[in-house]
Amino acid sequence: MKNEAVPSVTVAIPVYKRMQFLPNALRSVAAQDYPNIELLVSDNGENGPELRELVAEHYPHPFSLRRNDTTVSMSRHFNQLVETATGDFFVLLCDDDEIGPGFISCLAEVRAADPEIGVVVPHVELMNESGGPVTAEEERDLPYSRLDPDRLPPSIMTCLEFVRLWVDGRRQFLTFVTTMARTHEVTSLGGYPDMPTGDDDAVALRLALGRKVAFCKEAAFRLRAYGASEGLAMSPWELASDIKVWLEFLDSDPALRAFAVENPQEWPEIRRLMAEKAWRTYRHRWKTMYRGRLPFLEWLRAGFALPFIPEYYRWLFGYLLRQGLSNTKRMVRGRA
Repeated sequence: MKNEAVPSVTVAIPVYKRMQFLPNALRSVAAQDYPNIELLVSDNGENGPELRELVAEHYPHPFSLRRNDTTVSMSRHFNQLVETATGDFFVLLCDDDEIGPGFISCLAEVRAADPEIGVVVPHVELMNESGGPVTAEEERDLPYSRLDPDRLPPSIMTCLEFVRLWVDGRRQFLTFVTTMARTHEVTSLGGYPDMPTGDDDAVALRLALGRKVAFCKEAAFRLRAYGASEGLAMSPWELASDIKVWLEFLDSDPALRAFAVENPQEWPEIRRLMAEKAWRTYRHRWKTMYRGRLPFLEWLRAGFALPFIPEYYRWLFGYLLRQGLSNTKRMVRGRA
């Protein structure tokens, strides 16, 4: 799907072990109405020669396939894709997710229209493991809050506006794994940092600093969300460890530190909000997903797994106190 008159877009799909969802992802790329797409599929060392046949079966256009002889970390794999990409713009698409037919056209048009835009984010739609809408029962097992369709982000945001809406939690910012940015800007800012999770959030934050962020409601990104998916199956102790890494990243990353020096008034607020987003994520999962997975005492212990964050622990002690008083009242009423 080449047309040199329009900017080229690399859609990069990392594959690791599973291939059952890959045909859906491939067909969603093949259905794009954009005329200049490079499809880049990368095998992270766990799939055999049948991968090429599978891609060719479901993507009837030229494509590139790369392969790791041995498995590398997820962040390194993502960086390999960015380094291999030849497109002007870069889109990462996980092998179990999908994009709507006009996804690339919408994001590319918005991004090309304004050079001050650092990243374009799509409208996120949740789907279950089978590819259907997430039911109310399935949603209880997910760490996502129900989205309010009347509270969509504005089409253009400043960096600080974007971060505030991101932390607000009621907008369409469930994930930044699939967005669009200039390929060379992703690499020049350091690519995907080496962290267990949240590397896509780190890239989005870097791209937004000092720039505009665009939201394209016409571009549908379908996120496959289910309890056993990557990221949602982690234990609270793994999540707490990842949050510690994220907090360290906020204080040590060269791109963020350079912005902090040049923007001493704006950065403290951004940094505070990004830390708040991290502990709010943990709080939500602890109250919902982990409460249903863990025995009571183990769940209670997990509440204290985060590093010391004053705001979080003030909330936690208040929450446990309220729960204790509530349980006491119920016991008193039961005896009356």
